[in-house]
Order: sequence, then structure tokens, then C-alpha cells
Amino acid sequence: MSRSFTIENKCQYTIWPATYGYRRSLETTGFVLEKGETRTIKAPSSWIGRFWGRTLCSTNSTGGFSCATGDCTSGKIKCLGIPIDPTTVVEFNLASYGVDYYVVNVFNGYNLPLLVTPENKNCRSIECVIDMNETCPSELMVNSSGLGSHHPIACMTTCQRYQLPELCCIGLSSGVVVPPGICKRTIYSRTFNNVCPSAYSYAYDVDNSSFTCPNFSNFVITFCPSSSTVPEAGNINSSTVPEAGNIKTGTEAKGNIPLRLKLILGVSSVLATMIIIVIVGKVRANNMRKSDLNEKNMEAVKMSAKKEWKTLYNIAVGVSHGLEYLHSHCVSRIVHFDIKPQNILIDGDLCPKISDFGLAKLCKNNESIISMLHARGTIGYIAPEVFSQNFGGVSHKSDVYSYGMVVLEMIGARNIGRAQNAGSSNTSMYFPDWIYKDLEKGEIMSFLADQITEEEDEKIVKKMALVGLWCIQTNPYDRPPMSKVVEMLEGSLEALQIPPKPLLCLPAVTAPITVDEDIQETSSFLKTSQDTSYYSEQIVQDTVEENQDSSRSS
Repeated sequence: MSRSFTIENKCQYTIWPATYGYRRSLETTGFVLEKGETRTIKAPSSWIGRFWGRTLCSTNSTGGFSCATGDCTSGKIKCLGIPIDPTTVVEFNLASYGVDYYVVNVFNGYNLPLLVTPENKNCRSIECVIDMNETCPSELMVNSSGLGSHHPIACMTTCQRYQLPELCCIGLSSGVVVPPGICKRTIYSRTFNNVCPSAYSYAYDVDNSSFTCPNFSNFVITFCPSSSTVPEAGNINSSTVPEAGNIKTGTEAKGNIPLRLKLILGVSSVLATMIIIVIVGKVRANNMRKSDLNEKNMEAVKMSAKKEWKTLYNIAVGVSHGLEYLHSHCVSRIVHFDIKPQNILIDGDLCPKISDFGLAKLCKNNESIISMLHARGTIGYIAPEVFSQNFGGVSHKSDVYSYGMVVLEMIGARNIGRAQNAGSSNTSMYFPDWIYKDLEKGEIMSFLADQITEEEDEKIVKKMALVGLWCIQTNPYDRPPMSKVVEMLEGSLEALQIPPKPLLCLPAVTAPITVDEDIQETSSFLKTSQDTSYYSEQIVQDTVEENQDSSRSS
């Protein structure tokens, strides 16, 4: 079932609408829309993405296309990514189970008045329409050199203007979340909360930013729903500025969205919802009421005597898609840093979703190394480089390592008792040497022989074992990115090679370092009574030397 978005330009000037899909693109990602024109764009039933408008666009002498506001830096009319702020954005999460989420987002600034109207008459229209001359604080106005100071073309946020931590709830560069006691409403967020109460303008605003519409509605997106006339460069004297519009009444559907996750993302409730339910894992969200999700910890999913290997495989694939989305398809890359069975929740249909983003960290998509002062994560799943720089830089590959340990645990490869029963003297939780040796010989794991009766099950277990071993390579550069992990899991078993044997083989019991009582940064430091701990640098160094000596002697 397809949907449609109808884009209307009621501005007194030309605009260049653009789209960006987080999982897939629409039939166009950018086009020109003259005054009074309308265009309808088809979308799949479960599309997730955003629309925005660009203004004062032109082509230079070398053919490069650019816009004064909303530019996406592609150099062309069609966009390849998200816009440069400040820009008014409308975001959609068209769910495949009959509930759509939509929001007008001015969190990162404002450039065009915008109205969203669902064709379903039972759903609420939302908008943000302001007079920038009267509403935007003078110090936040963005002016065009060709239009003069009395014709602002956009309104930037206080964070964008002053670049101070207390004004930027999501931090300036490192992705650190600033708590509400420090990051209060700014003059920008207060202003837009008053004139556009249904728009998302402040990170801690959870009461009125997300709206839902059931039954697969189509939507109309109207730019300048009232007579708006920000002037074009060649028509400066014949224009006025739009009058503020009225917010339409209706029933607001407030998603039950954990606040801290919304703050970590620093985006609209739609995108926060999208991350929480890990859409790529196909979790049925409905209206995000707690009763809609029959959540179970992955460890509590009881399998029959004959293991349901296909079910375990599907869970592993779902989690891989979720991590791949966090790493590659968000506005900023999200590194979770605490992937473990307890943080993978299962709904009533055994579909996974990633939870607990308390240790997560934001970084730019083009950043390969993340700066960290201290280790974070859970013993047994922490990548080597997280607790010692001897193993390389911390990056999204650290999540890949944790994911690999989870996959190996899912098939029972990390069970010490089973390893001993299988005749192995290796009691390490961190690298199941005995399962590696079986794979190297081309044999299926002996301790699973009585649980695997079908050839297809044997292939599934072997594929999961190989993928898990690739993911836990000691050197982060040897681990595949999550996009490759997805490809490996969904591809053929024959295409998978046996990975190199990791050098690191830590003992099952490690010595934690005592955490300084004065440390206050709870996002990085957890008390020793919790399941997150730190490794002694001396233990790590000794382990490295032992493995290097072993490699030389062999």
C-alpha cells in the first residue's frame, strides 16, 4: 500500500522543497515549486524521513546549485542529505502497522512557515507560521546580503548563535547531554513554544511535540499557508512578511517516549520513537503505550528442548539492523556502548528492540574515533579498546564487538560449563577458543550436536558463529561495520570466511579498579556495585604480552 504527500507552495515566491529518507529515498529528493504550484509524491507505507523547503536558490557560473536557507550542500537541486540549519522541517514515521507519527520540527531553527494536514479528518493538523520580523529575536535573525537587515530569511537558535554548553542541551560537538537544570529554555525556545505550541522547539519538551494518525493517512504539506511573502532577491520592494497563523485544535497523541533517549538524540519525538522501537527490527509500536509491547528480556525467552534456531537467528538479524541504523542512518551517529542481552527487549512476536541508551554517545558520521576519558559498558561485552588504548581507538566498532559477544551467547558459545563438558580446558568468557577450533576443522560444535537435527539449523548456527567471531576481532579495524554484518547474516553461508583468531583472550574473572567517589559524570562512571566495571591496565598489558609471546612461539 503506497501513500502520498502533496506539497503546496502558497508563498509569493519560488521555493525548492527537498526530502530525505532515513532508510530509503522517495521518487525525488529535491525539486522546484513555483508560486501557486502543487506536486504529489508517492511514498511506501512504512517510510521514515523528512521534508523541508529551500529559499533564494541559484546556480553559479560553474553550474553549482545552492540556496540561502535549507541548502543540503549537494550542489544540485536534488539533495543527498539533511539541510543546513536553520531550517523548518516536518518529519514522518509512516508505520507499517497502521499508526503514523508526524511533527513540525523547529528545534534546529526556522526558515519557512509550514502546515501539515492529514487527509484523515480525525487527525490533527499542525503548523508553525510566524512573522519573523516581529517574532524572531533580533540577535537570532539571519539576513541576506541582498535583502537588507529588515528582511530576515531565517531564525537561528540561541545555541547556534552563541555556541555555549548551557544553551545547547545536546552539547556542541561531543554529543554530551546537558541536564534540564543547566540547559533551560532559551529566548528562542520560549518564543517558539508560545507562537508554535504544537512544534518541537526544546529538547525537554515532551508534552506536545509528537502526533499520531491511524489508518494509513495521506498528508498535505503547505508552505506559507497564510499569505507569506519573504522577498526574492529580484523583488525586494514588493513584499511583506507573513502574519502569524492559528494553531488548529484537535486531540494530541502523546507517545510514551523516554526523555533521556530523546535528549541523547537531540531530534524530534518522531525520530526518538523511531530509535526506541528500532523500526528496522519491525517492532509493532501502535501508540507507544506500554501495554502495546509485551516486552521480555532476551534472556527470558524460553526455547523448547529443540532450540528454535530460526527464531534466534531472526532476533540476531533484527538487532543487527537496529545497530546498523544507529551507526549509519541517524543525523548523528549513535554509539550505544552497552549492547548486551539485558538491553535487547523482545515483543510478543519475538521481534527485538534495543533499549537503555544511558551510556550512548553521539558523534559525527564522518568521525572514526571517539574521544573518551574512561571506560563504559558491561563486563563480558566491552570491546578491548574501550578499556585500553593499546588496542586502538574507540569507535562504532566497539558496538560491533559487543554485538558479536551477544550473538555467541545466543548460540551458547560462551557457556563455560558447556565448554568444559566438551573437553576444553579454556574457561575464558571472552573468546570461545573451543568453538573456533571446531569451525576451523569444519565440524559443528560438539556440545550442540543433540540440539541440531536439521541441516538448515546447522547452517544457521555456523553462520551465527562465524559472524560472532568476525565481530569480536581484537583489532577494531578487523571487525566489519554493522552494514557488513547485516550483509553477512542475510547472505549465503558459503560466502563467509573463517576469521583470523583474535589475539586477546582475557580470563573469565577480571579485577575491577576502584572508582573515585568524587566522580560525578554518571554517564561515563558507574559505581562498582553496578554491572559496569573497569579493567586494570596492568592486566590488559600482561594479557597483550602473553598473546604476543604465544604468537611468536607458534
